[in-house]
This record gives sequence, C-alpha cells and structure tokens, in this order.
Amino acid sequence: MDVLEIKGLTAGYGRTAVLHGVDLAVPEGNIVVLLGANGAGKTTTLKSITGMIKREGQVLLDGKPLKGMGPDRIARTGVAHAMEGRGTFADLTVEENLQVGAYRRKDKGGIDADIEQMYTLFPRLRERHKQKAGSLSGGEQQMLAVSRALMLKPRVMLLDEPSLGLAPVIIDHLFAALQTVNRTLGTSMLIVEQNANLALEIAHRAYVLEIGRVVLSGSAAEVAANDSIRAAYLGH
Repeated sequence: MDVLEIKGLTAGYGRTAVLHGVDLAVPEGNIVVLLGANGAGKTTTLKSITGMIKREGQVLLDGKPLKGMGPDRIARTGVAHAMEGRGTFADLTVEENLQVGAYRRKDKGGIDADIEQMYTLFPRLRERHKQKAGSLSGGEQQMLAVSRALMLKPRVMLLDEPSLGLAPVIIDHLFAALQTVNRTLGTSMLIVEQNANLALEIAHRAYVLEIGRVVLSGSAAEVAANDSIRAAYLGH
C-alpha cells in the first residue's frame, strides 16, 4: 500500500511552471529518494505536497486526497516536512523545539517517551537539551529538525537536502539515524538529496527528476546501476 501518492502534479511560481505532470509514490514503510540536478523541481515537489505553493493534480495520503488543505492541516493529517535550511525555532531550547513538534498531540506520556527516544537517536541533543537552537552547530540543528518532524508521529516524513552543508561524519550519523527510524518505527520517508551515493544506500526506491519531469524510477539498486545515473550523480 502507498502511504503517499502524487498523480499528474503540476506546480510553479507565478506564471513559471516548474513541475509538469509528476507521478510518484511512497509505499508504506519505505524510504524513497528523489534525485535531480539543481533546478529540477525537487524542492518544489515537496512544497507542493505540503500545500506551501499552488498545485494541480492529486496528492493522496493513505488513499485520501489532500485537496484544498493548507500546510498546517496537511501536517495534522500526518505529513511532516523537514525543510532545507534546518527550520528550527532559534530562540527556543532544544527540548522546547521538540515539544513544539508534538503540538497536535495530547498524549503527554507518549510525548515524553518520544522526546527520550529522540535523545537516544541523537545523544548530542540530550547534551544540548537546555540550549537555544540558534546556538547549535549546523549538524545539531539538522538533527533537531529531523527529531522535531518525528515528534509529529507522521505517516510520512519529507526531508529536503538533509545533508546540506554538513561535515561527512555528521552526514553518516544522520543517515544512519534515518535508517534506524525507518526500521524501528516504520516511518515512511521521501528524501530530496544531492548526496546520491548515500541516499541510494538507505533507500528502497528512487525517482530521478529532470526539468520538472520524472525520467527514471525503480528500486534504489536499479537506479544506482543505471549507467547514465552513475555518470551524472554517482561519480563513476
């Protein structure tokens, strides 16, 4: 079963069309990666799904259309979006950011348990739990952005360039944590990522976007083995 499905997605900014009939699906419990060059429409795809920009076509969550919903309602429905550029509340502490991530939940005991789980996934956040998010390093802010999105207990999590600007050792830790989240919690993910090698290592399926159109899709292994993808994105 597909937890998220988009059909014939068309979107853009003003009169400039960026997406031209994109079809994409995220099966239950899968990590799906969306690859493409800068300007291909990857971030626009995520913004379209979450209602941040005007779109045409269908966006379905568990088979139900998200038509006419704004970003807040879509989030409450079960779509979490960790945007490029971190997106944490700089003046709030780490723990306050995590609590904000659970704003639509009423189960205080469950929220406390999930905060503890985030600290287990990212021990550095436990060390910094009373520190303001704005004073964290880039890697710590990305860990916090991912953790805050998970506090929503989403049906699917969208991540936009999670490795952007991070040191290699931090990227490895972050992607290992995402894989752990997927395996232990069963969280479905759609990841936009420039680090194609690493993304394909943890993904189940992959799509390649060029100038607003899907030009290739399949299992992560199939996409990684494609000669043109190897040359364009994998460096060999």
